Amino acid sequence: MFEFSYLVALLATVTFSITGVLAARTVRIDLFGVVVVGVVTAVGGGTLRDIILDVPVFWIEDASYVVAAVIAAVATFVLKDLISRRYQLLLYLDALGVALFASSAIIKTLSLGLENTHAAVMGVITGIGGGLIRDLLTGRPTLIMSRDLYASPILLGVSVQLLVLAHTGMSASLAMLLGGAVIFLSRCAAIHWHLQMPDQLTLDSRDSGH
Repeated sequence: MFEFSYLVALLATVTFSITGVLAARTVRIDLFGVVVVGVVTAVGGGTLRDIILDVPVFWIEDASYVVAAVIAAVATFVLKDLISRRYQLLLYLDALGVALFASSAIIKTLSLGLENTHAAVMGVITGIGGGLIRDLLTGRPTLIMSRDLYASPILLGVSVQLLVLAHTGMSASLAMLLGGAVIFLSRCAAIHWHLQMPDQLTLDSRDSGH
């Protein structure tokens, strides 16, 4: 279980590092700046999770996460001219990173003896944390503040994961895969078909009368 969780966390870190570099292409930035954005994006959500849970921060405890994030950022920078349809790629990679981080956060939170409610909240915070930091650093509109289905797929996935853990004999590893798959596939569907929240469930500045 430990090795599987470790691989999931490492893949999530690499994925988010790549999205940081892709997002940084919209601004004029040198290689060092690109690496900083990539690494901060990669470790941002997990850092928030560990600080809130009051446990050793994962990348301080194991520097391989930072090394992987740096390598991914540099490799993406070098291969930047080979990457086409950058924005769509960023969205799908973000979906993968969110799914991996959110589903693994559930397992880590439950392993500390906390309740399902705490785990669900930590899953959402961990999932959106890195992307939120990335978008703020690169001056992009944050995905969480758009009408696109972003937080909803995360809530759906973590709910499925927690339900199967509570009511079936499914192992934590399989439940993590299932929860992550639900998040990733539902988010991909939202990206592909441009699914949005209905107007009745959307807060619009025009509603204020200004």
